[in-house]
Amino acid sequence: MKNKGLLVFFIGLFFACSAQQQVSKTIAHGGLERQYLEYVPFVYNENTAVPLLICLHGLGDNMANFSTISMNLIADTANFIVLTPQAISSFMGAAWNSGASTSGMQLNQNVDDIGFIGRLIDTTAALYNIDLKRVYVTGFSMGGFMCHRLACEYGHRITAIASVAGTIGSALQCNPGRAIPMIHFHGTADQTVAYTGNQYGLDVDSLLNFWATKHGCQPDPVHALMPDVAADGFTVDHYTYFNQAVIAPVEHYKVTGAIHQWIYTPANDIDYTTLIWKFLSQFSNEQVGIDESQNYSVAVSPNPTSSFVNIDLNFEAGSITVYSMDGKLVKSFTANGKNISVDLSSYKNGVYLFRIFDRELNFRSSSMVTVAK
Repeated sequence: MKNKGLLVFFIGLFFACSAQQQVSKTIAHGGLERQYLEYVPFVYNENTAVPLLICLHGLGDNMANFSTISMNLIADTANFIVLTPQAISSFMGAAWNSGASTSGMQLNQNVDDIGFIGRLIDTTAALYNIDLKRVYVTGFSMGGFMCHRLACEYGHRITAIASVAGTIGSALQCNPGRAIPMIHFHGTADQTVAYTGNQYGLDVDSLLNFWATKHGCQPDPVHALMPDVAADGFTVDHYTYFNQAVIAPVEHYKVTGAIHQWIYTPANDIDYTTLIWKFLSQFSNEQVGIDESQNYSVAVSPNPTSSFVNIDLNFEAGSITVYSMDGKLVKSFTANGKNISVDLSSYKNGVYLFRIFDRELNFRSSSMVTVAK
């Protein structure tokens, strides 16, 4: 009994420490204060570039609840950072501007969620050593719809996606700039986002055909029936569409009998969380990165500083926003020209992220500035 008590103590200690690593942050974007959870694994070391995984909750859900899919437990051993952002409220609950539409109605269609995701990537890359060739997105239901919108419109930043019970929304005109590896999970008894007869976007078969065609895959997928080991009443079929460029750019797990739910072991035959990371982690794309800033440079001096900083650019600036390291907006101001001096005498000691925009207010570059008095 003593050994059992000691084991329980250490298990409790592990999960208590794990919970301490998940931090709630806010960031300003599009005139809104946006929230997200950040999880940094225990094994993270700033000398090693790590992948970034963004997890998107479903309609009416929230970031805290969706973080219970337990990606953080995988991150602690696989060494990647997890962000779980919060969607903006609508009359039907928190919703992403995902392109999901019914009877011409879209939720939060004026919210810049794509720009918000980009801001999250930029901010996290400024804080940690992120491998920008390995930025992944997964999501459930409306979060799954948002994954596909990002694949359609933001492929220069996103390496691969994994969607659960969410397809390409009917309001989207999807013209991806490149072939993005994709895996999709869906239950055949889903009455919220139907496997066939989806009222918000593409049916699953149409979704797979769309991506397989875009990827130049063989028309007939390789099929495997997964072992039926759990007494859940479900059976699972796995389909893989191959092409010559990528080993498995399009995959699908069809869960016969499952409703609008997240599948996990040992209650079920497969574990969505584990399979999602197993798929996504295969891929790295040399074309992916902060291409908005690749032709722009910034130099700051003195750095560290006690009172002011000079910012020298190779482009004409239009504005600058300053963030503290907890993601809060400190200041936003107009800045004209290539050589800018900023008064920091009122700033507290610490490290600040300067994000610099051009005259058309496009993000161009960023720099970290240390204030030490």
